[in-house]
Amino acid sequence: MNTSFSRENARFFQEDTRFSQEDERLSPEEGSFSDDAAARRRRLAANARERRRMNSLNDAFDRLREVVPSLGADRKLSKFETLQMAQTYIGALRELLIRS
Repeated sequence: MNTSFSRENARFFQEDTRFSQEDERLSPEEGSFSDDAAARRRRLAANARERRRMNSLNDAFDRLREVVPSLGADRKLSKFETLQMAQTYIGALRELLIRS
């Protein structure tokens, strides 16, 4: 492996990080970074919304796992397995209603 190439890459990435940190500290008079700050706030807000959405989805899967019968209690069913089991369970319940 060429160590000089690796050192140059490492130096480039360190400098790139340093410049991006300096950009965040610049005021609007020094450059047009207000758009970048607004974009960063929007990204952080979008990330927070996505995190809440995923937490809500995971909570829904946990509630579904509580009502769907599982074959064993040794491990938690995956999302895919939970959906498969729910589909099978609903089909079995439907068949029971049809026979009754």
